[in-house]
Amino acid sequence: MSQLKFKVDIKDFEHPDMYKRFIKEPSPSVCVTGNFNITKIMKQKRKGHSLNALLCFCVLQAAQKVKEFHYSIKEDGLYYYTNVKTNGVINGKDNQLYFVDYKYFQSFKDFEIEYKRANKYCYENCVNLQEDSGALIGTSAVPGFPFTSVSLDISPTFWDNFLVWGKYQKRFFKTTLDISLRFHHATIDGQHAAMFFNELQKQFNTINV
Repeated sequence: MSQLKFKVDIKDFEHPDMYKRFIKEPSPSVCVTGNFNITKIMKQKRKGHSLNALLCFCVLQAAQKVKEFHYSIKEDGLYYYTNVKTNGVINGKDNQLYFVDYKYFQSFKDFEIEYKRANKYCYENCVNLQEDSGALIGTSAVPGFPFTSVSLDISPTFWDNFLVWGKYQKRFFKTTLDISLRFHHATIDGQHAAMFFNELQKQFNTINV
């Protein structure tokens, strides 16, 4: 099996000065929010697919294409992963919350199969299902209200990139969704966040299930 994780020497990192500056900052995270057209995503939802699965799949496709999202900051340094992963929260049959990771797949069909399997496993066994299989871009859905922006400064030691969205909004023939991205400035700059957002919208426009 090919290696999926590599420790990075900072002098070989593409942005060493940025890393050295912001890794020492007490509040190194930046939060930005974008408004996305998810009209085509909603068409797939009406075919019976989970909206959250569709969104997570597109997140993984976009993050996979932006190199900076493959880096992960750990307590012992910086790592590069060949793949990315995302995650969610499952309410187990004991009515407690559990974290579940979703791996990167090239096709939505394969992703959806694993997505359903992982959710079912967490629900039935009431355990977290997390593996060190990729650089994490976490997600959280708050579908009860159409938030336009969410602050994600959870903790100075929470280093993973993170997305959160609220309730989508319908306007005539268009459906939109605001998505907030929190990223660590030691590895990701504003231009990389913009690359990710542009790629995410592209994935929403072209998803093929």
